[in-house]
Amino acid sequence: MAEDIAKPNDETAKKLSWESFVKQDVLNFLMQHELQAITVDDGAGKKGVIKRTSKGDFSVQITSNEIL
Repeated sequence: MAEDIAKPNDETAKKLSWESFVKQDVLNFLMQHELQAITVDDGAGKKGVIKRTSKGDFSVQITSNEIL
């Protein structure tokens, strides 16, 4: 039982992987190409939006649709 708690399930791992991709790879791409905003969509309900704010910071929104 303790092993179940310690091991993330596949859905949790996928969610973390998507968030990492958006916050690292996509953000780096946006910065390298000096873009103001970028939207990525995996085609399966997950979406990431990164926008540069007027202060020069970055706003990151990550959404997902899950079928239960």
